Amino acid sequence: MRGLLILLLICACLSSYGQTVSGIVSDKRTGQPLTGAWVATSKANVITGIQGEFSIVGTKTKDTLWVKMQGYKLYVLPLNLANSKSIRIGLEAAVIELNEVHVTAKRDRIKDSLNNRKMFAKEFNSSAPKLKDMIAPSGGNVGPIPMVGITIVPSQVIRALTYKHSREYKLKKELIRDEQNRYIDSRFSENLVSSITNLKGDSLLDFMDRYRPGIDQIKKMSDYDIRVYIKVSQQKMMRDSLIKTK
Repeated sequence: MRGLLILLLICACLSSYGQTVSGIVSDKRTGQPLTGAWVATSKANVITGIQGEFSIVGTKTKDTLWVKMQGYKLYVLPLNLANSKSIRIGLEAAVIELNEVHVTAKRDRIKDSLNNRKMFAKEFNSSAPKLKDMIAPSGGNVGPIPMVGITIVPSQVIRALTYKHSREYKLKKELIRDEQNRYIDSRFSENLVSSITNLKGDSLLDFMDRYRPGIDQIKKMSDYDIRVYIKVSQQKMMRDSLIKTK
């Protein structure tokens, strides 16, 4: 009986430990989804996707969710994991008093990127230990594992082996991926594609999704190259459509 009680307690703890909280982050005033917002609990953090969506593991029965994004007020939500499977979060724009400054709705991609790098400087500057950090010259029995002429530092070796599984590395990758997507969006924009192809609505979105260039590809393109790429891609799409109808 005692063993059964212990087993039930363990199961209860495990069920609350790995529960996932998911939801959508949007602008509270406009309702538009916010891409690149930072969502965190006490033990994990993620970046919202293109539609403002996120999914994060809550590590406690009662945890707190923090949502942060440049230009918006910090959002703090006490979680009850039993009732927080899918939530909608509306961020309020931060009010900044400016003298004789005209503010437009268009966001500055480069400025946002620099602000993100300041806000998450620890994650951007993180890196795996180098060989010189793991192995150092030794003058004798010095260090955790002394050897002839060298000292091996186990903590640095472990960090080097596990770095790609760390919070810093994962968040750094998410932030860089978000920067890359913003760069692609700034050059392969809906306005540009629509003006060249005359596509609208779902046809436009389908075209942009199908022929969206990768970051390595678009970095090699001039503005002229991008226009040619869009025209060639449209011709290819039209040929493919004709083949399907035959």
